[in-house]
Amino acid sequence: MSGNENQDQTTPATDYPAPDTPERGLFWYKLSIYYRIALAIGVLMVACIGILAGVIVQHQNQVFRQQIDDLGNTVAAQIARSVAEPIMSEDELTMDVLTTNLTADVNVVGTAIVSKDWEILTREGLTPFGESGPWYGKNDITVSQIGGLEWKVPGRRLVSYARPVIFKNVHAGYVVVTMSRAALSHSMENATRSIVLATLLVLALGTVLTLLLSRRMSRPIHDIINASRALDEGAYDFSPPSVRKDELGGVMNVMQRMAVGMQRKEKVESTLSRYVSHRVAEAVLDHDTPNLGGHRVEATVLFADIVGFTRMAEGMDPEEVASLLNEYFSHIARACESNHGVVDKYIGDCAMMVFGTPQPDEDHCYRGICTALIIERLVALENIQREKRGYPPVMFRFGLNSGSMLAGNMGTHERMEYTVVGGSVNLASRLSSVADGGQIVITEALYRRPGIRDRIIAREHGAIQLRGIEQPVTTLVVEGLVPAESEKLTRQIETLWWQSRRQIA
Repeated sequence: MSGNENQDQTTPATDYPAPDTPERGLFWYKLSIYYRIALAIGVLMVACIGILAGVIVQHQNQVFRQQIDDLGNTVAAQIARSVAEPIMSEDELTMDVLTTNLTADVNVVGTAIVSKDWEILTREGLTPFGESGPWYGKNDITVSQIGGLEWKVPGRRLVSYARPVIFKNVHAGYVVVTMSRAALSHSMENATRSIVLATLLVLALGTVLTLLLSRRMSRPIHDIINASRALDEGAYDFSPPSVRKDELGGVMNVMQRMAVGMQRKEKVESTLSRYVSHRVAEAVLDHDTPNLGGHRVEATVLFADIVGFTRMAEGMDPEEVASLLNEYFSHIARACESNHGVVDKYIGDCAMMVFGTPQPDEDHCYRGICTALIIERLVALENIQREKRGYPPVMFRFGLNSGSMLAGNMGTHERMEYTVVGGSVNLASRLSSVADGGQIVITEALYRRPGIRDRIIAREHGAIQLRGIEQPVTTLVVEGLVPAESEKLTRQIETLWWQSRRQIA
């Protein structure tokens, strides 16, 4: 109510500017928190599994490479020991048999035996010394080039290993063994395929677990969001679907207590607005600690009381008196509210209304006169209904005055009420006491105010001497409004009358 208006008018010091969200980030902010959590966990899981799979594949590749290197070096070393004597004795037949038998192995694709000057003594299969080999036609190969030499021929990847041939501490030559990478590639493909399948399986299971975990994690957050929406919409009777013992459960408990407090506050405001006008209730609630006293305002006061009420009430039960007053006071309250006025108080059979406070209204004089005319017409319509039921009519008289008055809280610190006091208020009360039934008596000063004389129709009522006022007060009786304003007033009366009929029905 008043709190919202106050927030609209002033900016709290604790407000912070909204964070800048680039266009490319808008998609993320539009996603539900459920999908945000799932996407964040999913990306983290894919990254971790991807890194782990890459490390495993790399490690497996190094293991396979090391295995084939060990095999090649071992084979080359064995051949080097076997061909030492044939090289020294220049036994070409033995060397040919050794190279031919070794090349027949499934892992070895070529073997060569060369002298220490890199002169080919015998070779079989694919060797680096062939036409497509990297050592073709070279005899200046250094020792540093001997080792796992990788090279290619069309459709095949090869690696050659060389070992020196030593016979009785004499360097006799070299043995070069060439092996195929096909086994390594095939093993790597099988290993990679197995790792990829295992990774996909883990990702599938991880995706399911991620969705379940995200739903479980986002459910209390959605509960909090739904609770905040309920609070914003004024539905304070919400209850959490489950009781939690964690931090989110604590937040829900706080929101429940907040809802109870807000529901109680709304009930207090609703109850307060039934005892005083909602405009007065807003003014009171705007101040944390209302103080006694007030401030001067220019306002209009209207008194409306029943003619001959004391005599009428003598023959009625208290319940009938209360029913009669409530019936007519309801019309007074609607008429006053429709013209931005405030029912200040009910004094027995009299109603006191104020226009122009607590919210300022430049046209308060005219609105007060319109209210009196509306009440007069609604009372006449209500009297028709009473006569149909066999009850006597009720007549009201009105006194209306404008001027400077004090508006604020009157009483004590323990019990106070918002009202207006001053000479202008007393004069309005005196005017109602001198009016006849159905008359609206105003002062000449009010009649001459700007925007009043040209919109109302009034006749002289005469100068009257009021008790407590030295000079006679010139008064007039309001008979109606000018035609242009009268049409608007008639439509307003019809609306208020049908509202009262619907409420009764």
